[in-house]
Amino acid sequence: MGYEIIKRDFMTRINLVPPAELCDQHLLAEHRELTRIPNAVAKGKFSLKGQPEYYKLGEGHVRFFFNKLAFLKQRYDLLHEECLARGFNVQYFWAEELPDDPNLWQNYLPTENALALNRERIALRMPVKARFTARK
Repeated sequence: MGYEIIKRDFMTRINLVPPAELCDQHLLAEHRELTRIPNAVAKGKFSLKGQPEYYKLGEGHVRFFFNKLAFLKQRYDLLHEECLARGFNVQYFWAEELPDDPNLWQNYLPTENALALNRERIALRMPVKARFTARK
């Protein structure tokens, strides 16, 4: 998964692959972590300075998504739906007070290269005892 420190000791993953491809552990972690980005934007604790032009992992990963709230909202909705479909008891925590600035509400269509990079990272970080709960 792609990670970047938003706050001290907090890592955030945003995957690009369909949520159905994720193991339970990665699905639940992304569902929990993704909301850190819109929450930071809602509090004004973000900067677009130095924002990468292309999807990346590591440093710059989170910054890449600060102006892609439309993508993040769609992604979060898909993650939430997949969690519920697998029978997980999750809460919906999308930030309520987000800026209306259209520059922050961009979408993102992952490139083949970005998807390959993301899948490679997921494979590297796959838990030894990965669980894949069937949709109910």
